[in-house]
Amino acid sequence: MTDIELDNLYTELCHTMGGIGEQRAPLFLARFALLAMGAIGDAATVQRLLGVAAADLAPAIPADGDSRQ
Repeated sequence: MTDIELDNLYTELCHTMGGIGEQRAPLFLARFALLAMGAIGDAATVQRLLGVAAADLAPAIPADGDSRQ
């Protein structure tokens, strides 16, 4: 996949989520992730990509605002 194709597909992803709406975007992303995992077809690759995607992201803060673990 070229950089231009990647950029075009990411733009399409963003437009699709915008059309679906903010409330349903997480469901769309979950469904897309499952489809992508199936298409990748290799557990080790998916595990590596999950780690890369989560790297450097702050942990979620609980709904009550208490950030203690």
